[in-house]
Parts: sequence; structure tokens; C-alpha cells
Amino acid sequence: MKRKKEQLSQEKKLFSNKQLIMAMVLVVTIVLGFLISAFLLQTREVKFSSRAAIIDQLGEDFPNTEFNETVTSLLENNGFNVSYHSSESVNVTFYKELAKYNYGIIIFRAHSALRKGETMVDFFTSEEYSEDKYVSEQDNGLLTRGYYLWKPNKFYFAVTPKFIENLEGSFPKSIIIAMGCNSLNETCTEMANAFINKGAKAYIGWTGLVNPSHTDSETIKLLRRLLEEDQTIMDAVSTVSPDWSFFPPSEMKFYPLSAGNLRISDLMAEAKAIATLQITFYNFEKSFLIYITNVARFIKLS
Repeated sequence: MKRKKEQLSQEKKLFSNKQLIMAMVLVVTIVLGFLISAFLLQTREVKFSSRAAIIDQLGEDFPNTEFNETVTSLLENNGFNVSYHSSESVNVTFYKELAKYNYGIIIFRAHSALRKGETMVDFFTSEEYSEDKYVSEQDNGLLTRGYYLWKPNKFYFAVTPKFIENLEGSFPKSIIIAMGCNSLNETCTEMANAFINKGAKAYIGWTGLVNPSHTDSETIKLLRRLLEEDQTIMDAVSTVSPDWSFFPPSEMKFYPLSAGNLRISDLMAEAKAIATLQITFYNFEKSFLIYITNVARFIKLS
């Protein structure tokens, strides 16, 4: 009888210890689960990309190899991987995929124009216009028809702000530099808004007409200020010279005004910190899974 009581006492003690262990495991699991959730929330934040693109839609009519080489060198020397898109590749299909490429800086060396009779600017493609192509996009205002003043009888597809808004993907805290005419005309910010609403941090463009040679040289100046001198967008844009060959002279501006104090170096530092956090989370998650496996094995054995 005495032995039976001792056995029951030992079993009760073991059961009590097992309960205590399971309670401790539950508490630790909840705490670790909370920490993992916190990590997940932080690592899901969109980060700036070190990929950059030069979209040289003007390349066929106004080639400038020096511009492309200089800008590529500037970007690569400051930590960017650069993709160059020649004029013939800048068609409607290319634009449709643009928000999937994860570009941190996009330089549109592309023709843009105010739509006749409307306060809206469109970006040109190099694809010749046809009424029978992209019918749905045309009917829904995503694509329109445009022409160059020096080619009045030849028409091209142009993408509208609505086209950008409807792209699949996003622009991860991107800096958009639109080098074409009226790309940031003060009477129409629809295109700038479209990029910002898709995730871009800043949009830089011209308030009026601009010569290709002028926008080329001043964009290089802008990039030197942003990348080599680490200036804010406001300070860098303020050093760009207006194009006095037109009246009123065209000036470079940025949008929105809240982006004025932004530095590309800050975006890159933030992206690096997020990447480090993601690696930390990955290692933490592995350790947590090992911990759960070992605890489960221990409970089973006990």
C-alpha cells in the first residue's frame, strides 16, 4: 500500500513537472511568435532598389552615346546596376512591364507632350500607331496617339497617366526623372501623381519645352549633385539651368514638395538596413523552428 502511494506521488509529481514545462513552453512560444510577427511587419516594408534604368526613347532621332555612357558610369560608381533600353525596344509592351522591373531610379530620355486641348502630358513610345492595336487600352484612355512636330504625318502610341496607374507592380520608393518637354508642366501633374501613387518617392521633370542637348547636359548635372555630392532633391534641382531657348523658359521642378529633403543615399541606407533585418529574421526563424522541434521531442520523451 505504501509503495503504491509513493508511486502515485511520483507520477503526480512528474505530471506536475510536465504541466509546468508545457506552460513555460507555451509562454516562450507566444513571446517568440510575437517577435516573429514584429519582424514580419518590418521586413514587409517596401525598400528602395539599387537597380536603375535609362529609357532612351529619343535615341533614334537624337542619339547621344556620351550621355548614356556618362550616366551609366555615374550610377554604377554609386552602387547601381544599370539597364539600358534602346529606342526600338521602348514599345507599348515594354511600358506594360515597367512596374515589374524593380527600378529605384528611372531616367526617361523620352519625348513627352501636352495633349492638344487638354491639361495632360503623355509619354511617347517608339511604336507606330494603329487603330487596330491595343483597342481596349485606347477605348479606356490608357493609350493615345501622338506625333512629332518634325514628323507631322507619322503617328506613335503614347502612354497616358491612366496607363501608369493601371500597371501591374509598383515603383519601390523610386526616383523618376522625366527628361521630355512639359513632363512636369505646372498645369498638369497627372503623370507625376500616377507614378507617386504607384509607390515612387519623387518625380522630376520640365515645366515647358526643352531641347534634347539641354536636357541631356542638365540631367547629367542633376545626377552628379544627387549621387556624387549627396545633395537633397531640392538642392540638386535648384542648380539646374532653365532652357532659355524657349519663352517662357523651361525649368526643372520636382514633385511632390514633400520630397525636397530626400537624399538618394538615405534611401540606399534604409534599403540596406531592411536587407540586414531580413537576414536576421531568417536566422531567427531557423533557430525558432529548431527550438520548437527540440521542445516537442522533449515533451514526447517525458
